[in-house]
Amino acid sequence: MSGKPSVAIIGAGLSGLRLAQRLTPVMQVTVFEKSRGLGGRMSTRRKDGFAFDHGAQYFTARSADFEAFLRPYLENGTVQMWAPRLAQLASAEVPPRWTAPRYVAMPGMTGLAKAMAAELTVHRAVQVDRLVRSGDQWQVLDAEETDLGWFDWVISTAPSSQTARLMPPAFAGHPSLEAAVMQGCYSLMLGFDTPQVLDWDAAWVGQDPLAWIAVNTSKPGRPAQYCIVAQTSNRWADTNLERDQDTVRAELISAVEAVTGLAASTAAYISLHRWRYASVAAASGAPYLIDRDNRLAAAGDWCGAGKVEAAFDSASALADALELSLSG
Repeated sequence: MSGKPSVAIIGAGLSGLRLAQRLTPVMQVTVFEKSRGLGGRMSTRRKDGFAFDHGAQYFTARSADFEAFLRPYLENGTVQMWAPRLAQLASAEVPPRWTAPRYVAMPGMTGLAKAMAAELTVHRAVQVDRLVRSGDQWQVLDAEETDLGWFDWVISTAPSSQTARLMPPAFAGHPSLEAAVMQGCYSLMLGFDTPQVLDWDAAWVGQDPLAWIAVNTSKPGRPAQYCIVAQTSNRWADTNLERDQDTVRAELISAVEAVTGLAASTAAYISLHRWRYASVAAASGAPYLIDRDNRLAAAGDWCGAGKVEAAFDSASALADALELSLSG
């Protein structure tokens, strides 16, 4: 038996996987992920030969730490630059220039998470529902009260509201969780049998319901089948999260046709995905949350700007704090 303390990490997005990478040398790490896939919102859907990055579209690296983290993945081809032709639709505004590189994972946005998880213990399709304390350890249970194990520490990297529901009332981080506000988004996926004619690869849309449209096929390493992802504004999504999903899908198809001229309704593949927690409207006010007395912690992009790099920063800061706690 190892003398290392054990930790359960809830969530196999970038925050959870980065924490697992950092803590593996000093702790026995087990990651639980409720989905079948990895990466959280860095996700890719594959169906009928089509592939869609229907969550995070790309990411930047502005800090030296994140650049250093990405370097080996850039060198081995897991991450590559994306330089699309940019446009601004339904608006007279000039499209913003990208002065810093934008990156995507290969061959889909889940590629980075899969590479990070290669040496980790990750249990997929397991949804943690409850934590029960006994002495100095936490029992982790699913909704059927299945015992998932006993751990010295539990860390949640789920969205802030989900983390708030999971953490027991004694968790010292609840005020910060309540301060964090996340917003929704819809992603409409369109797969065409033949390439479509557009003079841009990615576009901002200046009117609701749409905010962004990208030709997924323009990203490096993607399949040749022509794929488009259209995403709504967060404001519109929050107002329409509980509407009939067939109605939402029809409205978004019409909106895509109006701003692009494409016959979106004739696409060979059409699918809609609802993200309840897609971006951060208000951060938690702390780079991470830690309760040393109860051996509970939390991290995520909701601690910062809601971007991929913010998820990395939060996980890295929490890992630093835990390493100090364990050594002290």
